[in-house]
Amino acid sequence: MSDLVTTNQLMTVLETMNDKFQQVLECFSTLDSKIDNVEERLTDKIEIVDAKLMGLSKRVDTVEKNLNDKIDSVEKNLNDKIDSVEKRLSAEITEVRNDLHSHRENTELHAVQKKRILKKVA
Repeated sequence: MSDLVTTNQLMTVLETMNDKFQQVLECFSTLDSKIDNVEERLTDKIEIVDAKLMGLSKRVDTVEKNLNDKIDSVEKNLNDKIDSVEKRLSAEITEVRNDLHSHRENTELHAVQKKRILKKVA
C-alpha cells in the first residue's frame, strides 16, 4: 500500500503542478494580451502625436514664410525711402552748391579792387 500512497501522492503533486503550470500559462496569455493592447494604444497615440507635429511643422513654415515676406516688404520700403531721401538731399546739396558758387562770383565782382601803387618816376 505504501507504493499506492506514494503513487497517489505523486499523482496529486503532478496534478497540482499541472494546475500551477496552467495558471502560469493563463497569466502569460493575459499579460501578452495586455501588452498587445498597450502597444496598440501607444501606437495610436504616437500616430496622433505625429499628426499634430506635422500640423505644427506646417504652421511654423507658414509663420516663417509670413515673417520673411514682411521682412522683405519692410526692407523694400526702407530702401525706397532711403533712395528718395538720398535723391532729395543730393538735389538740395547741388542747389546749395550752385547758390554758393553764384554768391562767390557775385561777391568777387563787388569786391573792392586793390589800389595800385604808383611808382615814382624820376
